[in-house]
Amino acid sequence: MNQTNFEAMNLADVLENLRSSSPLIHHITNAVTINDCANITLALGGSPVMADSPEEASEMVGFAGALVINMGTLHPSAILSMIEAGIRAREMGKPVIFDPVGAGATQFRRNTAEEILRKVRPTIIKGNASEIKFLAGEASNQRGVDSLDSEADQAAIALARSSGAIVAATGAIDTVTDGKSMYKIGGGTAMLGRITGTGCMTSSLVGCFCSVMSSHLFAAILGIMAMKLAGEKAQKALKPGQGTGQFRINLFDAISLLTPSDFLWKERITYVTL
Repeated sequence: MNQTNFEAMNLADVLENLRSSSPLIHHITNAVTINDCANITLALGGSPVMADSPEEASEMVGFAGALVINMGTLHPSAILSMIEAGIRAREMGKPVIFDPVGAGATQFRRNTAEEILRKVRPTIIKGNASEIKFLAGEASNQRGVDSLDSEADQAAIALARSSGAIVAATGAIDTVTDGKSMYKIGGGTAMLGRITGTGCMTSSLVGCFCSVMSSHLFAAILGIMAMKLAGEKAQKALKPGQGTGQFRINLFDAISLLTPSDFLWKERITYVTL
C-alpha cells in the first residue's frame, strides 16, 4: 500500500457507504468524553452505542460494525467488559480499536493495557507517543494521561510487528504503521489539544471508517486525517472574540461536512517503505 493506492481509492464511495449504512459503533470508553465520542460518531455518519456493562457488552458486539475500547476512566467492571467484548469481536472478525489512555502512568493502567493487548489482540492501537512507547516496552514519559514524549516512530513499528496490530502514534505529525510500511500525516492545529477528548474522538472516527473498509490501515489513516482536517476548518471558522468553546462546536460541524475533496493525499501524507 502506498501513495498511489490512496489516489486510486474511491473515497466518495467510502463516505457514502458510511453515511447511508450508519454502522453501529460500540464504545466502552472514557466517562469524561463519552458524549463527545457519541456525537462525533453521529457527525461522521455512524451510530454510537455506549454499552459498558459486563452483562451486555459482549452481546452488543454482535450488532456492531466495530468496537472501540478506551482506558481513560478505568474501573474493574469496565475492564471486564473491554476484555469480554474485545475477545468476542475478534472471534466474530470485527475490528477492535484500542485507545490505551495513560497506559504507562500507573501500575493499574500498565497492568490493564498489557492484559488487553495480550487477551484481545486489537486490530488497531491508537495512542500518543508515550502510550505507544510503553506498549512497545520502551521507556516513556507521561504526566497523568498526557504524553511528554514527542516521537515514537520506532516504537510504533516494533509494536506493530510484535502485536500484529496496526499502530497509530498521534502527535503534531502522526505515524501509522503495519510494521511493513509507515505513513506520516501532517496538518491539524494546536487548538485540538486545548479541548478535552479529541484523541478519544479520533478513535471513534477510526472505528467508523473501519466498519465500512476492508483496509484497516487506510481506515486508521482516514480517521486521523479527518480529525486534523476538521480541526483546521474549525479554527478557520472562528470569528474575532471566539475561543475554544466555539472551536469545539465548529469541530463537530466540520466533521459532518467533510467531502472527498478535503482529503488531499499528496499534501498530507508521506509514505515510507520499511
